[in-house]
Amino acid sequence: ARTDLPGQRIFRTALMLPYLIPPFIAALAWLALAGPVGFVNQLWMAVTGVEEPLFRIYGAPGIILVMALAHYPLAYFTVLASLERMDPALEEAARSSGASPARTARDVTLPLVAPAIGAGAILVFLRCMENFGIPAILGFPAKYFVLTTKIYATILDFDRAHNLGLAATLSLLLVAVAAAILALQRRILGGRAYGLTRAVGQPPIFSLGEWRRTVGIGVTVFLLATSVAPLLAILLTAFTRAYGMPFGWSNLGLQNFHTLFFKVPVVWRAMRNSLVLAASAATFAVVLAILIAYVQVRTRARGKGLLEALVILPFAVPGTVVALAMILAFLRPVLGLSLYNTIWIILVAYVARFLTLAVKPVAAAFTQVHVSLEEAARSSGASLSRSVRDITMPLIRSALVSGWFLAAVPAITELTLSVLLWSAGNETIGVMVFNMHEEGKVLLSSALAVVVMAVALTSNLLLRRLTSGLAEA
Repeated sequence: ARTDLPGQRIFRTALMLPYLIPPFIAALAWLALAGPVGFVNQLWMAVTGVEEPLFRIYGAPGIILVMALAHYPLAYFTVLASLERMDPALEEAARSSGASPARTARDVTLPLVAPAIGAGAILVFLRCMENFGIPAILGFPAKYFVLTTKIYATILDFDRAHNLGLAATLSLLLVAVAAAILALQRRILGGRAYGLTRAVGQPPIFSLGEWRRTVGIGVTVFLLATSVAPLLAILLTAFTRAYGMPFGWSNLGLQNFHTLFFKVPVVWRAMRNSLVLAASAATFAVVLAILIAYVQVRTRARGKGLLEALVILPFAVPGTVVALAMILAFLRPVLGLSLYNTIWIILVAYVARFLTLAVKPVAAAFTQVHVSLEEAARSSGASLSRSVRDITMPLIRSALVSGWFLAAVPAITELTLSVLLWSAGNETIGVMVFNMHEEGKVLLSSALAVVVMAVALTSNLLLRRLTSGLAEA
């Protein structure tokens, strides 16, 4: 954003890849690249002749590495947005006063983006703390547990006395840590004013000079190693005939995909379940979003702040906590109906988890539709419901579509909720990938992971085009 680094558009696209791929797929991709029989270790042992792998990705070091690489784009785009909002006149004034580019960055730019750096760091910390897929895939073989995976292991063994109580205690600890971090963020950022405005004009571009090519090569190598190589590794693993054998054309084929789609019927059921759950959850979320947004924007009802907090809470707390809450709420029949061990409990969890994603664009759209339009319809004899249906709904249609996709896209490849709530016949595509990996079916799990990657990338691309198109409309 502030240098003449070549290929910035390509670099930004590559930086988005780890963000668009589900974290548990990223863990499988890194296993394919740097696992005990991954491509890097195979090459190392073939070249050096040693029998010990170069990298040991299981356990804490691997979890930290993959979590950092999977989530750092969140911090990057947070800081980038801050830089793009910064008034370039501040830096230009420093430069015109004789400050060097380095001093301008140190004394002007860095202090102004410090809140964004802090916010990005906190966001990454919270995402890492709530993550389940990465520590499960890379931690279970090493018997290394974090809070989310310990809660999972405890819930799976809940037939033992007090195990659900222990899981609830661990969940409260997880929520307490998250709440403390969020409180710290508000204390640091609250009540402060920073010199960020809507950027006017072009910001000053600092020339890298003779380092331009070197820095460009360094960034390219880093992104190839951290964003492209793991995805390429799992793609090659998906086409591998015999796992652990030397790489070569004779060891490549489509048999894993053939087995997956023609010999494992549960895969089709899981894909259908994921699509139906995502579409249903998004539809319910949009309907609820209309009601909630109307109350928030159009009424003076008491408790609107509490309502907003209740909507945000299931998305703000870790998914394992939401899943445990669903188990505790529906373990026993409610009004004679039992949701536990059915697909309905997953649907309820999805609606609760992703509701806030639908509420935000719908509430924003309500604020842009002046209440006088509804009042004019009411004065003409239309009922409240008809005035909203005939006047407001057509005007916020684009926000409804956007909210639907915002809720549906993450639900399609979701793992954390469904891995704790699924039952026989109600598998999701994320659960299938995880279970295949846990059963040692590396090639099949890699093939299905490639399918999940394709779905995730395609759905996110459609979402980006849709939201950008709606913004321009």
